[in-house]
Amino acid sequence: MSYIKLEQVGKEVKKRPLLHDVNADIAQNSITVFEGINGSGKTLVLKAILGLIKTTGKILVDNKQVQVEDPYPVKAGILIENPSLIENFTAYQNLDILAKLDQNIHDEQIIELLKYFDLDKFPKQKVKKFSLGMKQKLGIAQALLGKYPLIVLDEPTNALDEKSVTKLIDIIKKYNLTGSTFIIASHDRDFIEQVATKQLTIKEGTIINEKQEN
Repeated sequence: MSYIKLEQVGKEVKKRPLLHDVNADIAQNSITVFEGINGSGKTLVLKAILGLIKTTGKILVDNKQVQVEDPYPVKAGILIENPSLIENFTAYQNLDILAKLDQNIHDEQIIELLKYFDLDKFPKQKVKKFSLGMKQKLGIAQALLGKYPLIVLDEPTNALDEKSVTKLIDIIKKYNLTGSTFIIASHDRDFIEQVATKQLTIKEGTIINEKQEN
């Protein structure tokens, strides 16, 4: 049974089709990667799945239809486009403000993620002084905080060095083994081959190919 199902999903802006006839079945506890070149529609599909944009067709998450105006059916950790960071806060403060929204997130989780991504080395440095790679790692940490049932990452390898990409792959697999379903948009072929249990290729706003890993 599908955890996430897209049926004939479409999106038009000024009569220009940005998405059309998007159909997909995503299983629970999978790592599904939408791959394609920039501008192919990957990010729009993620936004549609998350109920951030209005679309035609039907999107079901955990057997509940996604509607922009309704509460989202499941808890989700999200990194879409650029990380949403408070520039005058430290890395810890950025994670702590999210943790305050969920009583199940404890300080130990914040410290663990900061240490894992080597962000604990700059405890007093404000995010505005971070490099692009550091900001990206903090954005990923935001999405992972809480170990939610659904984690959505948009081009997570952007600005990351090789060591950081390896650590990202490892933690995605670790969280997946403990119950998180991942939906990722990426054009990074090496990353996709190492992490995906299912690949969906998007071109010109629709899915043109599906590959299931054994």
